Amino acid sequence: MHAYKNQLWHGLVDQGWEIVEVVASDEWWADEFWKVQSLRNRWGLEIILAFLVNPLWDAPRKKGQGVWSISASEGFPGDRLGAEKGIADLCMAKGRFDEKLAAFLAALDAYRNSQQVHGGEAAEPHYDL
Repeated sequence: MHAYKNQLWHGLVDQGWEIVEVVASDEWWADEFWKVQSLRNRWGLEIILAFLVNPLWDAPRKKGQGVWSISASEGFPGDRLGAEKGIADLCMAKGRFDEKLAAFLAALDAYRNSQQVHGGEAAEPHYDL
């Protein structure tokens, strides 16, 4: 596992999220997807993390290569644009990864806290970053 994935995994666990599924991608724009579920407030709330490949990558790519951002969305994105318009985005460019990761996790927590529950079911999302 790449170091950044390990840091992300530990950060998610610390913030009350569980990775319930890892899905390989056949799309050129995504390396893989993680389905994560809340174990704290709004228990059971699921979001999808998409590991997005640099759109300028033009060489053959092995799994894990060329990942330049991680995007969180409410469901599996149908395309790259849909993934980029999700809940939050973590840029993988060099420098300040710890700070970027902390901000990303805070955005996921804010999203989770913004989800209202009516009659035991989550209402339609109304959260914008």
